[in-house]
Amino acid sequence: MDKENQNEQNTVDEVLRTIEGKADTDNYIYRGEPKHFRDDPYFGKVSSNFYRVFLKDKDFEVEAEHFDIEEFQIAMLDIAEQFSRKPADELERLSEIQHYGGKTNLIDFATDYLIALFMACDGSPDEDGRIILQKRELVEPYIEKPYEPINRVIAQKSIFVRHPDGFIQPNEDDVINIPANLKQFILVRLRKAHGISIETIYNDVHGFIRDQKNHMDVYKAIYEGLAQKQKGDSGNG
Repeated sequence: MDKENQNEQNTVDEVLRTIEGKADTDNYIYRGEPKHFRDDPYFGKVSSNFYRVFLKDKDFEVEAEHFDIEEFQIAMLDIAEQFSRKPADELERLSEIQHYGGKTNLIDFATDYLIALFMACDGSPDEDGRIILQKRELVEPYIEKPYEPINRVIAQKSIFVRHPDGFIQPNEDDVINIPANLKQFILVRLRKAHGISIETIYNDVHGFIRDQKNHMDVYKAIYEGLAQKQKGDSGNG
């Protein structure tokens, strides 16, 4: 069997059984991604969004010996301090930037594989996603706990990996493929059986903004319905 496809499953139940079977064998943390990122320049790496900025820059050599992403991050934090109205330590500032969608060298993982499964299915509907089961002992020195228990961190059961290389190269045996044609079925299962949905995962105003454009047609329909009702009430009056 082709190694790239050996972890591919054909039904929602098979996907869940595969993840559960591996999760029971070791102490893992989990990350879900809506694509595999196999192609250049990613080559399957699990990377921080800050590292990806440099990775995608054709004029920048991330493999160079002198490249130190943590040094770049320190420089970024120095600038970020100028935009803050309160003092904060390094991890607090990085957590804040990460929470608002900014670029940091923190890689989001979850302690719950169901959350990771949601992340793998929430996006890129025409592409296979993946779940990375990362053995905790291999990245223990780089694990950072979120600074404070904000709503979204609690909902996503988040934990950060701050790797000095900016990325992790996962073991192929610990990568589980999520077929594109199962993503919507899995999202429905997660919502009905586990209460995991966009509303519970992105449970703050930033989540509302993220999903707002998806609901514009609903808003318009509600408005038109109310307008028609008002016209009807006025006519009856």
